[in-house]
Amino acid sequence: MEDDLKHAPVDGQVGLTQAQLDSDLDVDIDLLRVGHQVIERQKTEDFAAVWRYHWRAAIWSLIISMALWMEGYDTNVINSFYALPVFEKRFGRETNGVWAVPASTQTGLSNTTTCGQALGLIISGFCQERFGMRKTYIGGMIFLTGTIFIAVFANSLSMLYAAEFMMGVPWGMFQTLTTAYASEICPINMRGYLAAWASMGWGGGKFIAVGVLRAALSYSGDWGWRMPYAVQWIWPAPLILAVILAPESPWWLVRQGRMDQARAVIKKIARPGYYAEGEVDGFAEYMRHTDALERAESAKASWLEMFRGTNLRRTEIQMAVWVIQQWNGNAITNLTTEFLQAAGMSTTFSFDFTIISNSLSILAVGCSWVLLRYVGRRPIYVWGIMSIVILNLLIGILGVVKQTTGTSMGLGVLMTLVNFAFHLHLGPVCYTIVGEIPASRLRAISIAWGRFSYVCSAIIVNFLNPYMISKTAWNWGAKSGFFWVGAGLVCFTWAFFRLPETQGFSFAELDILFANKVSARKFKQVDIKGQSMFLDTRLPRNADVA
Repeated sequence: MEDDLKHAPVDGQVGLTQAQLDSDLDVDIDLLRVGHQVIERQKTEDFAAVWRYHWRAAIWSLIISMALWMEGYDTNVINSFYALPVFEKRFGRETNGVWAVPASTQTGLSNTTTCGQALGLIISGFCQERFGMRKTYIGGMIFLTGTIFIAVFANSLSMLYAAEFMMGVPWGMFQTLTTAYASEICPINMRGYLAAWASMGWGGGKFIAVGVLRAALSYSGDWGWRMPYAVQWIWPAPLILAVILAPESPWWLVRQGRMDQARAVIKKIARPGYYAEGEVDGFAEYMRHTDALERAESAKASWLEMFRGTNLRRTEIQMAVWVIQQWNGNAITNLTTEFLQAAGMSTTFSFDFTIISNSLSILAVGCSWVLLRYVGRRPIYVWGIMSIVILNLLIGILGVVKQTTGTSMGLGVLMTLVNFAFHLHLGPVCYTIVGEIPASRLRAISIAWGRFSYVCSAIIVNFLNPYMISKTAWNWGAKSGFFWVGAGLVCFTWAFFRLPETQGFSFAELDILFANKVSARKFKQVDIKGQSMFLDTRLPRNADVA
């Protein structure tokens, strides 16, 4: 086994390790050959062809991902409340005639939600593999519908804490469920776009949240903050109906041994006539064979398997890509409205400016689809981090100079650019990468664990952010940009040396690359011998990769 895990030669080919060859001795070679041909055909499909042949899979993925629009709205409502006058008077404190929500309260509410999300992620990872996407999704929506009542009719801060925690549980469930589904239901050349759509949900949901809160400025009583919570009831019913009609993930069905149902889904989500005779059976056999290869590393789809063998490296990447979402420096934009108010802008102008910023984030995700078509995941992610580092450096510099109306406007523009850069690079590509990195049988729990790392980081960031910005705490203001420059450089260093390219590989090919311990910067330079998927031969390994 030790020999199996040597590095692969850069100028040669890699194939199955002996452990992988031994994992599926009863493979139907003829069917597997057909399935491999289907995969190779999918790789050659251009942008127009992949949407023409697989639009049904795309539609279902887009619909299921609407849960993230809902969550993007829900989770951003509370952050924007801190600059809402009626909320400040209800839950804030008055200092020298000015009402403000204390940094401790902001941190408490944000972290209470985050703790609920962490619990939801654990529940989701368990339930997805045991019950499937559809049942897990419906259960989360039903639970969310009930918890919204607590938020809408909260009459104390402690009741609001309870509401945020309980709503956080289903929010955590949806955060990874939609990504895993998009990665498994879409073909190779489509999965990157549909996984990236998750970021559109966050940006779009944030845009809706700020728009609703802008409208709430006209309310003078408690319904100024209750109404945005009540708007959440719009989402669950139509999404529950949609998921009832949606197909289950064919990869999950294969892992459960329900091959007939998996074949039916494979046929259903493609254009009629796309598969020739025997190709559906061949593709299903390819999925089953991929699952068998992964059993060589993880006999059971358990949490502990993520930290054994080559899965440990995949788990490191999964966790780091998620954690970088918090520490790249984009977090400075979470409090844009309050930031602008602290710089002297009016409440109305601050909300209007935030709406503009969030609308541009939607445009950025659309532009990211163009990048995904022509540029690999790795360069988009790595250099996206560096672009945010540079912008945060400029924000920090403006925080040092004398504050004027011009510098305040400059800060607003720079924060808008940070938000745009994040949703052009890191935001969407993160979801593409985390959907492709894990082994198929560990995908649900691996994405959930990675996102769990994200929310744990969010607890720290949610603690730091209000204190850095708030006048009642550290009062760093724009100088907090320097802090995020340092954090961003650490993120850039890791990504440059440890993040591999995953574009254009089937899940079986990624299994081979990780099993052969190919260097992160060499994934695209190594040739994977296609026939090694089903021939009982091993390719020689005669040199290590640095």
